[in-house]
Amino acid sequence: MSAANTIFVEGAVEAQIIEIASYIATLQGDENETPAYVSDISTKLEAGKKDEVLNQLVKDSSILLSAPVKVEAEGALNLVIAILQSNTESIKPFINTLVAEESDRYNIKQKILLNLYNTCPTDSRLRYDAFVAIFDIAVKNDDLEPIVSQLDYVDVWAKEWALDLETERAFYTHLVQSLKSAGEERAAFDFSLKNLATYNDSSDSASADLAKQAIFTAIQMPNCFAFEDLLQYKSLQQLKGTPEYELLNIFLNGNLQEYNKFAAEHKDLLANFDVERNITKMRLLSLASLGSENLARELTYSEIAAALEIPQEEVEMWVIDVIRAGLVEAKLDQLNKTVIVYRSIYRVFGKEQWQQLDSKLSSWKNSLNDILAVIGNAKLIAGNASQTGGAAVVIESNAATTSTPVKGSS
Repeated sequence: MSAANTIFVEGAVEAQIIEIASYIATLQGDENETPAYVSDISTKLEAGKKDEVLNQLVKDSSILLSAPVKVEAEGALNLVIAILQSNTESIKPFINTLVAEESDRYNIKQKILLNLYNTCPTDSRLRYDAFVAIFDIAVKNDDLEPIVSQLDYVDVWAKEWALDLETERAFYTHLVQSLKSAGEERAAFDFSLKNLATYNDSSDSASADLAKQAIFTAIQMPNCFAFEDLLQYKSLQQLKGTPEYELLNIFLNGNLQEYNKFAAEHKDLLANFDVERNITKMRLLSLASLGSENLARELTYSEIAAALEIPQEEVEMWVIDVIRAGLVEAKLDQLNKTVIVYRSIYRVFGKEQWQQLDSKLSSWKNSLNDILAVIGNAKLIAGNASQTGGAAVVIESNAATTSTPVKGSS
């Protein structure tokens, strides 16, 4: 079967089946005028056993990946897809066949699966099967980069595919495990949270386990500092009163001293944690909190050293690290051994922080009013000077913000 025939074959589905069967027979090495494989397929079609024929084609379709010419392989597999549209129940087994086949033609597999995905209606469950296959092949071939950018839409697609709750959770679990194995720790964590969001029943033990794991993962991730986001999940709120929730609260609100006390009392819970990594994160968070509490005020090296439980000679290193982590913006004064923090994250933004923001906005408003008054005076002076040709003096009244110009001699 030529590449052109593979791609552009016309006619009834039965004719297309005979065409692809002939090519499969050729790849199997049968050069007879009427190959046994084709004869068997024809006999079954004549007997009305079309479903059996499609199952046979699905089973044998993996050999098409061995076609000597790439375009022939693609054309033949696309023809199989066209044939299977007459019985969509055969499409998922076809997908499984492609994924299972050990072939170095990874790009062809991905292209065929993408074609299959795009030919299915947007609300088709087969799109889910095709996407999982595309994802799994990408992971297996260490080529996740083109897929990762698409993962942001997965939860939307899951609704379009009308996945039942059990399948949706299994889907997210699969993504988490695969992304972890591929070293995509942050993406894996995001999907563990999507999975957690599907649980609303506080009595579900799986929900509690997922919530605890989310806490542990967030704490251990080097660049994860936004612990307040975890509090929105109902399953996590159900952990109140447990050591796991207390640990989360320390990373959310506490300091290094509180963490050290907790660690001493819960050695078993933290047995599998990287102790130094935890302490490093708590020091960075403690320094960020110290900065947010002392914005635009000089912090001495000794204050920082006491809060972080480090020698003063290490303060500069930790300040640089917290700046690199994006938690603060600050300036070091090595001569006077002080640090001025210009900006710092708030680990929790609650009522107290809103009140602080209100106070700062009021202060800025008053400052702007003062600036406007100065600008108004300057304009008045300039106007009087241009009219009289002489100097002008502005006398400000303490009782009001208005100004009275006094003309000088011309």
